[in-house]
Amino acid sequence: MNLRIFPIRSCISCRKRENPSALLRMVLIDGVVTPDLKAHGRGAWVHRKCLKRAIERNAFRSAFKLTEAPDIAEVQRYLEEMDAKDMKLK
Repeated sequence: MNLRIFPIRSCISCRKRENPSALLRMVLIDGVVTPDLKAHGRGAWVHRKCLKRAIERNAFRSAFKLTEAPDIAEVQRYLEEMDAKDMKLK
């Protein structure tokens, strides 16, 4: 029997541990936090439902071990696009 073991990641907002498929991966590229599943390097993981709270709590600064808040414009844009898609489905 061949069992594949997946890594477990923690949401930077609620701290719940999940399989990566249940979380969004964010990366820091030139000071900008960007949603991305394929980039290499340090990533921060967050539930989609926790994304707004992560922004409000400035959780990306701590997740990426920064002294100043990173640029989260791409994350906000992504969140707006997802909210718009959800509205179209309703």
